[in-house]
Amino acid sequence: MIRHALGVFTALLAWAATAATGQPDALPLAQRLWFEARTPYFQIYSCASTQEVARVAMRLEQFRSAYSLLAGAQAVASPPIVVMAFPDRAAMQPFLPRYQDKPANLSAFFNRGSDQNLIVLSLSGPDAGSLKVIFHEYTHLLLRHNQPYWPMWLTEGMAEIYATFDVRGGNHASIGHPIDYHLRVLAQRPLLPLRQLFAVGRDSPEYNEREHQGIFYAESWLLTHYLMLGGNPAHKANFRQLTPLLRQGQSPEQAFTNALHTTLPAMEAELRRYLANGKFAPLELPLSANLDIARSFVTRGLTPIETCYRLGDELQHIGQLEAAESYFVQARKLAPGSPLPCEGLGLLAARRGQHAEAVRLLRQAMQLGPLNFLAHYIYAREQFMLTVGGPNVHALEKEPAAEIRTALNKSLTLMPDFGPAHHLLGFFELVQGEDLPTAEKQIARAIQLEPENQSYLLTLAQVQLARSDPAAARRTLEPLRLPYVQPEVRAHAEEMIKALGQFSGPAN
Repeated sequence: MIRHALGVFTALLAWAATAATGQPDALPLAQRLWFEARTPYFQIYSCASTQEVARVAMRLEQFRSAYSLLAGAQAVASPPIVVMAFPDRAAMQPFLPRYQDKPANLSAFFNRGSDQNLIVLSLSGPDAGSLKVIFHEYTHLLLRHNQPYWPMWLTEGMAEIYATFDVRGGNHASIGHPIDYHLRVLAQRPLLPLRQLFAVGRDSPEYNEREHQGIFYAESWLLTHYLMLGGNPAHKANFRQLTPLLRQGQSPEQAFTNALHTTLPAMEAELRRYLANGKFAPLELPLSANLDIARSFVTRGLTPIETCYRLGDELQHIGQLEAAESYFVQARKLAPGSPLPCEGLGLLAARRGQHAEAVRLLRQAMQLGPLNFLAHYIYAREQFMLTVGGPNVHALEKEPAAEIRTALNKSLTLMPDFGPAHHLLGFFELVQGEDLPTAEKQIARAIQLEPENQSYLLTLAQVQLARSDPAAARRTLEPLRLPYVQPEVRAHAEEMIKALGQFSGPAN
């Protein structure tokens, strides 16, 4: 404890000296007093007032709790959610994604990843009181299990419905409130034909309209609102059949007309009448628990080294690698003996594809102090890639294999629900060939945590083949032949199914 306190005190003195001399490596935002606030499901970092941070934390916890009560706790399992709450937009601007080589014009954004889900927002400014953008993107995370087969209009329409989440008394929440900017667009532009709306994909210009304010987003919201909340009991009941039909592999148009028992022209006419009527009642959600109940909100001050690490980590998650490196280097100057700068630089090297450098830096960080779950996972992954050394994967020698296995188990001890670590451990055990039951168990857990990751099924089928069970492998691969599956995954599955005809091993 004394050694830790002395290290922090020394770092603070070094920081003060750097700032006082005006040296160019003094990064102004990192000189502010930052703190960490932890709630049951969010880690928030800020240099704003604790009252403002507490307000945002309460709203995020309410949203998550409401969805959990409605959909079940398993539906919200995900990697940790980190929130960077900047005091104002000027402070946030260097930490925004780049658009045409300039900071994007965003009041907040959500960066989703398999390792970490990142919310970045400003606590003051014109849109500071609204969390619509965050709720929209958070809904994508909560509904990610539908991602492989939902068409874009349904994905975005549902996110816009949940974006207006509001709490009305402790046991009542509501979604689906009218959205003014959508109504303005719909008043100015004609509706797209539904066939055209259904054809919009991730590469379509309509999907990539900035600020979610184009006709595609407006009409997707309108159609979803009509089917969910439009007052037609038959539509509400039939709408629930849309997802099962999409999962079976029907096209968006087929699934829609089969589920709703109507034609696209007929639905277009209904939608125009709904819009002209101008009544968009929200959906009231009576809940079994009180959302106003106080939740734990624990704060602690961050050292300058931790602040540099957090700011650098945010930058590397949005692809600003050089800027991220400057913060990690600054942290190393302040505290050469801290594991955090080496950890940050090691994760950065991994993003750059520098396997040997990533292993070296993360190993150095391990020698200096404890690491988080992600660093152990990345270390194992980079060490595995470095040791294998090429596309022809082969079993590893005993010593490096033990090191990789230990790192993955450590990662899962720190974060038991981390899907990528379960998958990598399963694949690693498959390659080693010594414990195939464990390999299958680990990959099955990864699939349970991230069913939207279709490539995990390919690995499971490989394990089943290694266990001489081609029938199980075929059952695993068959869903990957459906039209909505990613083309490269579908092609690989087709190759494996074709090869099954040549498999001569006995089934279990």
